[in-house]
Amino acid sequence: MSSDPPREDAPDLPLAAPHFWQVPEAERELDRISPRLVMLREQVARLAQIQEERERLARLWGKEVDAADHPDAARIRRLEREWQTLYRTVEADLERWRDRGIEVKDLNAGLVDFYALRKGEVILLCWKSDEDGIHHWHPLNGGFRGRRRLTESERGGGLDPDPRDPPP
Repeated sequence: MSSDPPREDAPDLPLAAPHFWQVPEAERELDRISPRLVMLREQVARLAQIQEERERLARLWGKEVDAADHPDAARIRRLEREWQTLYRTVEADLERWRDRGIEVKDLNAGLVDFYALRKGEVILLCWKSDEDGIHHWHPLNGGFRGRRRLTESERGGGLDPDPRDPPP
């Protein structure tokens, strides 16, 4: 941890602010995480299947669903273990990405945001899986509908540098 004083030109940022990305860097990261996004989508679909099966069995067995002596008891325990394992895996990946300034906003739509700085404002670089790169941004409270097009300069790495990085 550095004991250097904050840069004078640094905007006020929350103490635990994530990494601030430049577009080229975020696009490289997308190349790296895209296969994992597909796997996460499959895992979330499996979580939904497991939950449906658990609910079906709960309706079938009623109050006896937790009894150890009915024919589906082992199946219910197996489904519960599988659900817990998958859930922890998905949450761990999403948390690891959040800690790095990457937010998965909608896994099914493939909507991913990266924290960035633009003219002193914390923004989100916005990417959707059917797009060929990061071309849009929106304010933190703007959401997908508030997307705005990045300029070519911004796309080339012309966003504000992370103020926590040492000056060049």
